Amino acid sequence: MKANNLLEEIKTNIKDYNIDYLKNKVTDDRYKDPLTKRLAKYNSEAYDEIFELEISEDFEISDKTIKNIKEDIDYYFSRYNPHDEENQNLTRNLCLYFALISKKPLHPFGLNPKKDGVYKYNDNYFCKGKSKYIKEHKSLCRYCICKKAPFEHLFL
Repeated sequence: MKANNLLEEIKTNIKDYNIDYLKNKVTDDRYKDPLTKRLAKYNSEAYDEIFELEISEDFEISDKTIKNIKEDIDYYFSRYNPHDEENQNLTRNLCLYFALISKKPLHPFGLNPKKDGVYKYNDNYFCKGKSKYIKEHKSLCRYCICKKAPFEHLFL
């Protein structure tokens, strides 16, 4: 599939999602968990980015990879949150976007290897948990652009 076609499919699939709900999580004091707020911010910014993006140089994306990502996300939700179809749809499409179009981590990232589990360092993305979580059945880490954090970064 061409990247432009996938992008249009993603736009169609998420256009009716109530993005204001997600954007409000960032500032709503009822949400105390900083990770929840970071994830809401990262995902809502990606949502806006998707609708602003126009791919000037189209490229081919493997249909098999697209199918595998969708199936692996469906597996994850069937196991951990089977009744949340609305967020499953958004997550599926954001993962496709991050992994195959924008080439960004599936999780929010920081710039500080000392305090961030996922971070950007010297124009590369790293994840301190990838070594562990990539071993899980149908792990989405297989599609994430992040590299495993170098050993020396694990103890900063």
